[in-house]
Amino acid sequence: LMMALSGTINVEDGATLKFEFNSTTTSATNALYMNSGAELNVKNGSSVEFIGHQTAAHDGQAIQLDQTGKATINVTGNSTFLINGTNRGYVNSPTIYVEDSKFTVQNCTSNGSNGGEFTAINSTITYQNNNGHGLSAGNVTIKNSTVDCNNNAYYGLTYSGDMTMDSTSKINANGNGYGYTGGGLRAYGTSTVEAGAVINILNNKRNGMEQYGDFVFK
Repeated sequence: LMMALSGTINVEDGATLKFEFNSTTTSATNALYMNSGAELNVKNGSSVEFIGHQTAAHDGQAIQLDQTGKATINVTGNSTFLINGTNRGYVNSPTIYVEDSKFTVQNCTSNGSNGGEFTAINSTITYQNNNGHGLSAGNVTIKNSTVDCNNNAYYGLTYSGDMTMDSTSKINANGNGYGYTGGGLRAYGTSTVEAGAVINILNNKRNGMEQYGDFVFK
């Protein structure tokens, strides 16, 4: 599906939208191509799924943007978002906002993600078993949420901007870095973790934490 003239897709009121493909039997490069200004809104108990088969060493990502950071994905109101088994999960840094919902990117045969603003509020976030990065982002905001970034070949969680994490949140960045690079958590900008928050960085194959900016645990 190509959103060539921007626009909005609303999946709402319990609806389900599912993309499924096999990279060895189709020439499709992306399940969803989002032009500048496009939005995907999943709300009110609805779900969106991107399911890939036989994607290793083949094209077949779930979501591609035509311009970096110029499209938005919103998942709200007890909804679910799943990318499973695609080559790359999402490409070219969409802005992602998740509230009161579940957001999962798993089993990708390359990176699960690559950049973009990421916000999680009252939500469960999972990036696991990807053959590349798990959650790769720009600025990261985590409020009353659990973010699991486990068993990814490269970095479990890596971000180029700032990160804020409130006292009721948890990050698990465990078992990552078994590819040619990677580790548990890689931070660049200013990171602020409020008292009471929990960060677990366990059993990673390379560095547990790489810190290139200012990181404050209160």
